[in-house]
Amino acid sequence: MGCPRNVYNKFGIFPITYEELTALSPRIGSCGLSMLAGRHVVFPAGHGDVAREKRSMRATHCVGLVVLLSAAGVAGAQITQVDYGLLTGTGFEAFEGFAGGGAPGTNYDSPVSNASVTFGEAFVGQTVTPNGNFDVLSGNPTGPITVATGAANQNLCIFDNGLGNVITGLGPLGFPNFDAIGEGSLAFEFTDDQAEFGFQLVGGNFGNATVSFFQRDGTLLETIVIPNLADSFYGFTRDGGLQDIAGVSIHNDDLAGIGLDNLKFTIPTPSAALILSASALLATRRRR
Repeated sequence: MGCPRNVYNKFGIFPITYEELTALSPRIGSCGLSMLAGRHVVFPAGHGDVAREKRSMRATHCVGLVVLLSAAGVAGAQITQVDYGLLTGTGFEAFEGFAGGGAPGTNYDSPVSNASVTFGEAFVGQTVTPNGNFDVLSGNPTGPITVATGAANQNLCIFDNGLGNVITGLGPLGFPNFDAIGEGSLAFEFTDDQAEFGFQLVGGNFGNATVSFFQRDGTLLETIVIPNLADSFYGFTRDGGLQDIAGVSIHNDDLAGIGLDNLKFTIPTPSAALILSASALLATRRRR
């Protein structure tokens, strides 16, 4: 086989030969090949057509690689997959404000949050079942949805994969085992109901991710299974623009697990009526 070359995965760099890389080409195509397991692919001399490509994983939007095996796109679907770049929300979380560090990173035994999203392993009411090294989620949340705390060392991990912090779930083997990082489930509880949501997935190696969308009372809107995971950006919108996505949960069976970065969502702005009402109230108080 050819001399080993380095490719980034969710943990940093691992070796791969040119023959191993090109053997995957019929399966994932030229777009997927250039994104394989990260952003830094170096080919040996003599392969100038694809030589020396380095892409920032914060700029790749090759969503055409993704095929959704779900009800999305058929009559009655509640959630539709869209290009991440088309999402209009101004909310953004890149996890740089959380303690991370090089792999294995920082273990979190309880949910973490910013002003708009709370992150955890699952929702209260869901069941987390081990399947080998992976978590599997089942059941619907108890309303109103609330992020749950799981077993010690089996909740969340945030670490720097060489391009910035990413968040991962921790599987049954537990932190700091590398076969736990990325194999666990994740749940996101939004402070305000959403009409759209997106994320960047890192470390994808052609496995599957199951993404479920819930209303505030725990009602399931849609479950979408994304196959052939790759390092890419994924966007989702609520049909009709309805703002009733209160939570999202994710579990996966990808070979080395997955991490998420660059979450995108909507931060609501006060309506004109609310602003006028507040102004009137303020004016009344001033007259007094």
